[in-house]
Amino acid sequence: MTTPNIPKLHLHLAEQIRRAGPALSDWFQARASVCEMPFYSSVDIRDSGHKIAPVDCNLFPGGLNNICPEDMRTAPAIFAKALEACAALRPTTGKRRIALIPESHTGNAFYIDNVFTLKTLLTAAGFEVEIGWVGDSPETPALLQGTEEDHKLHPRKARLQGSELLLEGDYRPDVVILNNDFSGGYPGYLDAISQQIVPSHKLGWHSRRKSAHFRHYNQLALEAAELLKIDPWILTVDTTEVAPVDFNEDQGIEECALVVDATIARIAKEYADRKITSQPVVFIKSNAGTYGMGIHVVKSGEEIRKINRRVKNKLSVGKNRSAIKSVIVQEGIPTITRIEGFTAEPVIYLVGRDLVGGFLRTNPQKNAEENLNSQGMVFRKLCMSDLRTAEADDTLDDMPILEAIYGTVARIAALAAAREIRYLPFSG
Repeated sequence: MTTPNIPKLHLHLAEQIRRAGPALSDWFQARASVCEMPFYSSVDIRDSGHKIAPVDCNLFPGGLNNICPEDMRTAPAIFAKALEACAALRPTTGKRRIALIPESHTGNAFYIDNVFTLKTLLTAAGFEVEIGWVGDSPETPALLQGTEEDHKLHPRKARLQGSELLLEGDYRPDVVILNNDFSGGYPGYLDAISQQIVPSHKLGWHSRRKSAHFRHYNQLALEAAELLKIDPWILTVDTTEVAPVDFNEDQGIEECALVVDATIARIAKEYADRKITSQPVVFIKSNAGTYGMGIHVVKSGEEIRKINRRVKNKLSVGKNRSAIKSVIVQEGIPTITRIEGFTAEPVIYLVGRDLVGGFLRTNPQKNAEENLNSQGMVFRKLCMSDLRTAEADDTLDDMPILEAIYGTVARIAALAAAREIRYLPFSG
């Protein structure tokens, strides 16, 4: 991973993180103590050299197969620590059983690699793990095959017996772990299950909104910036919700165009104040969803007013063909990160507040201002050790620059997700 020299921002921000040290740790701890951290999460980060901020946070992360071998060795202990906080999984003389529930709408071999890796990590953490199948089809596939010959999974049909979730063969898990966000809504019987479910089935994009996440994130980033004694603009990301919208019916297009122009104007002013010569862009994103779907990049409101049918279709349907009724207009953060000459962006995995790995998303078909989470993307492994050695002379008193910066940003995003979860309607 390379950048076009070490930006002054990296050096300054890392030095401020080093100086904040215990105070920053206490700040995280104080805020995490009043809201439960997500069990696991992935945070997409954009680094422009003048701004470093998250652009997405997923509570049911995929792509875990891209974790590097070194992080595969250290991650099981982190998973074990998180899971042993669950009463049902505290050390006993018996086996501690987990049902791992993946998505059932896709046979994508790379996604199966992700589930295989997650099962491997949980098994290495000391748990017995079986794959549960919760799908619309009455048939449970006998085999899920990943891209490697040995990446085989044999799912068992899940059923409700009384208040317990059982898998075929009367396998009774102590805890259910979801890698399925049930974007289109979850099966109602999950509400009746007595075993602990992590993350909760109520946290999918059927409930979450990106606008809420970034509202919480920006509030926390302002606090962190004050603690770090840095310009808060560096960590925040301008985000505005537009709703209701239905682009296929031309509903909300004018409102969206006006918000785009207002956002562009704000970015342009900030750029001018900081003598940044880049042309502002904004991302229009579905307010609920993942997989990089429902995203369009523009440089003016007029571009929205003139979008063609293809773009309207793209902005009308998200994951699992769910209708897009709300969008966010978000400041576009160009990326200076490159790998093998192509633009890239880091994605960081966390379990609770702990970093467990990551990858670099690169896309030879896209430039530094575009959405890399789209057709043509390629994942490259990103070890946490890579963050410690990615730049020449990249330490300050033995503190790795990129690990400190990206780790801090990712932790703030995970904390924002915790606060977001706390204030979702179902959580009281």
